[in-house]
Amino acid sequence: MKAKYKNAIRSKMLIRNALITLLNKKPLSDISVTDIVKFADINRGTFYNHYSNPLDILEEIKNELMEKLSVVLKNSKNTSSIDDLLDIINSYFLENEKDYKIIVNAIPYSVVEKIKHNFIEEITKIDLNGTSLVTVHFAVNGLVGLYLDYLKDNVPFSYQEVIKSSKEIIHKLFL
Repeated sequence: MKAKYKNAIRSKMLIRNALITLLNKKPLSDISVTDIVKFADINRGTFYNHYSNPLDILEEIKNELMEKLSVVLKNSKNTSSIDDLLDIINSYFLENEKDYKIIVNAIPYSVVEKIKHNFIEEITKIDLNGTSLVTVHFAVNGLVGLYLDYLKDNVPFSYQEVIKSSKEIIHKLFL
């Protein structure tokens, strides 16, 4: 691997880590390029070689997480039970929980809508014993809201409780 390529990867990682650390301290709207370059100990030129503003960094992280989620959902196409699909989704979120917790407050609503749409699309491919589309939308909206509340630390329970309760709810609605 060429040194220039390694330096670019290293620079981007420093910039991303700086933003993530700063997001734990203050909202994105209060984070400047100066804050990021000082924290990352890089010069402004290095920052601008990769990004035009702090929102670009967050957008890149969000796009990577959405791509991973799409791959997970595509790989679950052969899933024939709702429990298997939930296990796949829960494993994915557990593996990426730290990243989602960091960016969840900065995620635009359009991203949440895309996530819900992807879940609805995958769930409707599974035999749900004649469950109506209204019920599917109700369940997905509730589950996405539950996960978002968990990621924002707005609920007093653990991720394991989220998993257990989501399965119980899904069983009552669909099975």
